[in-house]
Amino acid sequence: MRLRDLISQFDGFVIDQYGVLHDGVRPYPGAIAALEAASAAGKRVALVTNSGKPAAANEDRLARLGVGRELYAALVSSGEAARIGIEDGAFGPAFAAGGKVHVVGRTGDDYGLERFPLVAVDLAAASALLIIGSDAPRVSLDEYADRLKPAAARRLPALCANPDLLMLTKSGQQPAPGAIARLYETLGGEVVYVGKPHPLIYAIASRAFAGVEPRRILAVGDSPLHDVEGAAGAGFATALVKTGLGAGRDDDELRRAAPTAPDFVLDGL
Repeated sequence: MRLRDLISQFDGFVIDQYGVLHDGVRPYPGAIAALEAASAAGKRVALVTNSGKPAAANEDRLARLGVGRELYAALVSSGEAARIGIEDGAFGPAFAAGGKVHVVGRTGDDYGLERFPLVAVDLAAASALLIIGSDAPRVSLDEYADRLKPAAARRLPALCANPDLLMLTKSGQQPAPGAIARLYETLGGEVVYVGKPHPLIYAIASRAFAGVEPRRILAVGDSPLHDVEGAAGAGFATALVKTGLGAGRDDDELRRAAPTAPDFVLDGL
């Protein structure tokens, strides 16, 4: 079964990016055709991704991969959701406008931090942490622990703008920002998470489906814990694909992998 087999059953689709639409290098077979079929049927599509980068940066990357902007109504990244939450004052005084944060991310990546109403500083001067990317495997979790122990000792609050535990890299699956955030919790730090499976990103994505009942929306992802749990919590129907993190796993294994079983298991889009 593929997404095209379900298009007539739903009014809208929330689709993950990495591991579902593409592998970071090229679209999966049939992915663009599935979006075209949904568009031709008049269905709305929102792309939701645990990427610490702004929505525009993700849209640019998709365009380079051949996924045209006309194929989806909205793209919501966890980084974009974090920015919106900060501007709305959702995360407390440590993340209010002008707050001094130490940024944990991949060296050389552009997270659009100039759009955040925060000031990036060295750890010694920070009043909070913004965990937005991962430098694994260049930096191991043990090294991250050594780096973050002083912050935990000072009880600096942390905001994780990408809750993914694993990320797909050229060297295989590596610890993602969510794994660093969990590590910080083991050190005694407190973390607020933004992105799948947490509610804010789904609330923002739902703006693309005004007037549509949640159960008329199908969320498609490759992570049982992030994509299924988050979407089910928002009231959406759910589907797991056997690509990305789901590659090489059979239907029953995927259904058992999340506390809430998906409504569908798909071979791909």
